[in-house]
Amino acid sequence: MKGSEIVSISWIVLFSLFAVAVFVFADKDRNKQWIENVGAFIFTALVLATIAGAMAPQFFSFVLGIWWWDGSTINITVSVLSLLICWAVLTRGWEWFIALTATSLLFGLISWVVTRFIL
Repeated sequence: MKGSEIVSISWIVLFSLFAVAVFVFADKDRNKQWIENVGAFIFTALVLATIAGAMAPQFFSFVLGIWWWDGSTINITVSVLSLLICWAVLTRGWEWFIALTATSLLFGLISWVVTRFIL
């Protein structure tokens, strides 16, 4: 198993657990209000969220300095599953997804600094 496949599997497991938490704890009515407030920008937000969800394993592989194997069935499957889970999460909790994205970027930055300058 390649390093990027391990990153992909780790991501999909964590993202699936996150989706379960969103469906258990997120307020669906508050999410509807958020969508109404965003209004015309919802399409742009949806596109950005879709890209963030589907590209997360590649982002983490890049940050950790692991070569992304394009021909991997596991990596392709995880990208598609991430996209579908992303859309499912967005039906229930946009704020949760935004928090996950911000946290991922922060941990990605910390990981990048550690792998590039400290190790």
